[in-house]
Amino acid sequence: MRREKTTMPLAIVVRALRIWSGLFLLAFVTSHLTNLSLGLVSIEAMDRARPYLSGVWTGQVIGTVLLASLVCHFLLGLWAIYVRPTLRTNTQDIVQLMTGVLVMPLLATHAIGISMAANAGLEFGYVGTIRLFWLGAPTIGLLQVIMLSVVWVHGCAGLFTWLRSKESASRLLHWLYLLAVIIPVVALLGYAEAGREMLAAGHNGAVIAQSPAIPENVVVPFAQIKQITNIVIIGSLILAALTFAARLVRLTLQTTQDVFLVRDGGPQMTSSSALSILDGFELNDELHANLCTGRGRCGTCAVRIIKSEFPLPSPSELELRTLYRIGAPSGARLACQVKPDGGRVEVLAVYPADYTFEDARPLDEPSASEAPA
Repeated sequence: MRREKTTMPLAIVVRALRIWSGLFLLAFVTSHLTNLSLGLVSIEAMDRARPYLSGVWTGQVIGTVLLASLVCHFLLGLWAIYVRPTLRTNTQDIVQLMTGVLVMPLLATHAIGISMAANAGLEFGYVGTIRLFWLGAPTIGLLQVIMLSVVWVHGCAGLFTWLRSKESASRLLHWLYLLAVIIPVVALLGYAEAGREMLAAGHNGAVIAQSPAIPENVVVPFAQIKQITNIVIIGSLILAALTFAARLVRLTLQTTQDVFLVRDGGPQMTSSSALSILDGFELNDELHANLCTGRGRCGTCAVRIIKSEFPLPSPSELELRTLYRIGAPSGARLACQVKPDGGRVEVLAVYPADYTFEDARPLDEPSASEAPA
């Protein structure tokens, strides 16, 4: 398939921003979890590693980039929810969607509070932090654990969805699945062991070195930090609720036509012009390959258009790039990107319904689903 060279469209820029801002936030959480895991050694080991792990995020420049990534990723996630034609999808996609809504309110307290305090000149150490979370305010400590867990689940779900769309990463996923479990488990064990060390020191009357006191020339605006984080938390939750409400209004007011899909000469399926061909298959509980869960990245949902009662919308640059990359045959379209305007549409699947990149084969070799009826 030939592809004309064009300027990069907004959809591709938005997709890139969402991916890279998500990867940046995942790196933030990974460094913190790695730092927590050192609690299995000692609180002192956590503090020695802090400048190279969690401490690197407290700088003014990287802190600003972190906040920008958080806001960008959250808003793009809400936009993705708003434009989705249906929330009917797989479990992993639902988990990613729901945890994505919670990322901003959960991460705001840590990212905003730590950044503002660090900019004011206050240095944080794990001795004082563990003492606060286990002895002074255990509720805050529990919230921090929940925050890291939710962001980790969201980040891993997004990372795996992104990597599944890349044939070169198919064998790497097995190891990443293992790391996705090991990293948070070891981090929680380290956090618990650090807390046990702190509690034991308190019960035995031992003195664990205090964190440096706040210097007299450092004024930390705690009241302002609390006010700003509360505004961000409440505002982000309201914005998420408004997004779902706006989406419901949009779908209610949307005028649609019936679409009748036939794949591989099988029975006719009823869908809607508001849905993509892939959404139509899922609406009818018809399994169809889509390793990237309908994001237009992997190309495994590709179909050959045999017949369409009405002209189909022209492919976007995003779709053209993916079709070009996978070497799709003439007349192929991505089922996740095509929304028929109505009528009957007959297609042949390019890939088997249970296809993975481990089953890689040339596209000019017919699949079992393409065999004549």
